[in-house]
Amino acid sequence: MAPFLVLLLIVSSLNHGYAQFHPKNEAFISLSISQNGLDFVKELLVNKAISSLISLQLPNIEKTAKIPIVGNVYMVLSNITIYHIDVPSSHVKPGETGISITASGVTCNLSMNWYYSYSTWLVPVEISDKGRAEVEVRN
Repeated sequence: MAPFLVLLLIVSSLNHGYAQFHPKNEAFISLSISQNGLDFVKELLVNKAISSLISLQLPNIEKTAKIPIVGNVYMVLSNITIYHIDVPSSHVKPGETGISITASGVTCNLSMNWYYSYSTWLVPVEISDKGRAEVEVRN
C-alpha cells in the first residue's frame, strides 16, 4: 500500500447560545498522519540530507601544539570532502515537540590532505611531511 497522509478539514458552526466572546463560526484543522506516511517522509528527508552532504567540502582544520623537547608542531587537515554516506537503518518517532528521526549503523567516507611540520631547538632544521588520507567513520 502506498504511504498516505490523511488531512481532514472540519468546519463547524457553533451554537448561537454561546457568549459573545466566541465567534459564531469557528474552523479548525485536524491532521492524522499514518506510520506509513511518516516512514515515507523520513525516507525523503534522509535521502535529501545524504544528497546535500555528498561532495561537501569541510573547512580546513589547523592546530599548533607545543610538545616538550620536540617544540612546536603545526598540523593541517585540508580538502576534507565527504564522498559517501550509507544509512542502513533509520526510524521515525513522533514526540510532543516534533518528529524525531534516528539513524543507526551509519558510515561516512571522507578524503583529506594532511600536513605537519615541527622544529626543535636541538636540530635547527624544520621537519615536515604531507600526504592524502581516506577515512571511514562508523556509528
